[in-house]
Amino acid sequence: MIDNLSITLITDNTSNDPRLAPEHGFAAWIEADDRRILFDTGRSDIMFANANALDIDLRTADTLILSHGHYDHTGNIASILELNHSLEIFCHPAISISRYSRHADGAMRSIGMSQVNAEALRQHAGFIHWTSRPIFVSDDIGITGPIPRHMPFEDTGGDFFLDADAKQRDPVDDDCAIWFVTAQGLTVVTGCCHSGIINTLAYIRSITGVLPLRMVIGGLHLLHATNERVDSTCDYLASRNIDELVPCHCTGNDAIERMKFRLGDVVKPGGLRFPDARH
Repeated sequence: MIDNLSITLITDNTSNDPRLAPEHGFAAWIEADDRRILFDTGRSDIMFANANALDIDLRTADTLILSHGHYDHTGNIASILELNHSLEIFCHPAISISRYSRHADGAMRSIGMSQVNAEALRQHAGFIHWTSRPIFVSDDIGITGPIPRHMPFEDTGGDFFLDADAKQRDPVDDDCAIWFVTAQGLTVVTGCCHSGIINTLAYIRSITGVLPLRMVIGGLHLLHATNERVDSTCDYLASRNIDELVPCHCTGNDAIERMKFRLGDVVKPGGLRFPDARH
């Protein structure tokens, strides 16, 4: 079991610390015993300024885990790999494919990883572990790989496509989460949770067995979710007796408020909420 686990949000849509700048992006610094993990790399160099303000030396990371291939989670890969050429990298084989989202007015927007960051990954291919299946970083740290989708109401959370002509839907198959086994139970960290948090937690449970659910922290992509979906999510989390839920990034203000109403003090969103940015 992990004896000492610390999770610090470096990049998020919100901040309750005047030293830190918010942006529509996500990156978390995780210290798990002797592991130093960077989970996602934010959107812009705000990540580096925030890390400096937090006295986090990104050069000391030994592991880089990428939740999926959207621009707001992969924005600083090249810069990180310049700092540390020997990082152990975990990501899905499809992480650098072209991706698009369709806005309400029909306009298409590219939301995939930049060419600069994709090329940086290619140059470090020898350090990559491909998460096309569940994979263990250590005995008590796991990455889901692609997550089976069994809940019909848990869609990807957006109008996503693999082409600019909106002919081929993007199921965001590379979406993954990580888990940590501690004496208090499982802590799960998500990037955007395009697979749905119920699907994600059920899959982790199928891999790890029946363990208490200590904490879930990360983006839940409920920005466009119906009240019914949010309520069903709350019902599931309540049934798992979760101790702490920290919804971030793409969860959405309305969903967070509904979660707070349904789950009470279990929900601990950090900081002030800024207007929701959209993919």
